[in-house]
Amino acid sequence: MPINQKILIIRPRFLGDLILATGLVEVIHHDNPEAEVWFLTETGYSEALDNHPKIAGVLKLDSKKKNNPFYLWSFYGVLRKQKFDAVLDLFGNPRSAQMTFLGGAPVRVGFEMRGRSWAYNRVAKPSSDPLPSGRRKVTEAYLDQVRALGLKTNGSYKTSLFVSEEEKNQVRKVFERAGIKPGQKVAVLTPGASWPAKRWPLERFIELGHWLKKAGVRPVYIFGPKETDLIPDFETYMDKDWLLINQPNIRGLMAFIDAGDVLIANDSGPMHVGPALGTPTLGIFGPGEPEIWFPYAKPHAAAYAEVGCSHCGLDACPLMACMDHLGAKEMGQRVLEILKQKKSG
Repeated sequence: MPINQKILIIRPRFLGDLILATGLVEVIHHDNPEAEVWFLTETGYSEALDNHPKIAGVLKLDSKKKNNPFYLWSFYGVLRKQKFDAVLDLFGNPRSAQMTFLGGAPVRVGFEMRGRSWAYNRVAKPSSDPLPSGRRKVTEAYLDQVRALGLKTNGSYKTSLFVSEEEKNQVRKVFERAGIKPGQKVAVLTPGASWPAKRWPLERFIELGHWLKKAGVRPVYIFGPKETDLIPDFETYMDKDWLLINQPNIRGLMAFIDAGDVLIANDSGPMHVGPALGTPTLGIFGPGEPEIWFPYAKPHAAAYAEVGCSHCGLDACPLMACMDHLGAKEMGQRVLEILKQKKSG
């Protein structure tokens, strides 16, 4: 029986990375079913883990106070009182390394990174070859930390989130007011992304909405609190039968995605919500690499155009050639294929 009974996973941010880390819960429990798996994440993302039946607890780091030494001293005290057997530092920055060390766990796992090694007594060594870009799949890197604990990683890597019945009922009421009937196909579209280069053009999302409506699929568009700049242009061209949701929190985002029959999302946090809730997802990629960030099998699919400057990793791009190669009709056909797979499955 493994000795690592109380395990803390540190992944302070971002939403997509945190969701990807939930795949470790099943893997750990497969070889160590009695383990208590905890997470440490920032308050801005912690609510995504609410209602998760297999996560024993969540330590919430107040993102507004994380530079306050008095707050941090108190937080480290709370961390030490939990008496974790092992800590996995998936983030690997100086602060998360410090948390790993000061948490006082006898087993502290991290990646081999300059200036961090002092915090760990077990290093997660790469167990697979890098991709042509020189990087590795994020899930493989995460699994390396579990292997460093001495646990097997034979269990399926499946991310997971949970929506409450109350949240589902709230969305049903919104759909009813919008005239969406039970059984009608609904496509949830999230046109935003943290980096401008990751955004498929808004006009393509609008064109896709018209295409889907003609195919009998009702579009629901969701914009986050940092994407309000997109709404005025969207409202100018949106159809009267579309549903526009200006969604300020993660729980609401999750509930609407859970209610959809398919999700179309840029390479961003919402894209990872779909697979974790079981909603078939089409992820649209620009400068990012789906081989790294889209570890999902059918019916989920990634849309990606291979061009001369692919894998650039730019935050902003004056050309956006990769995104320009992805047409609305092509994406619409892929959405219908995904819906067909869901029906046949």
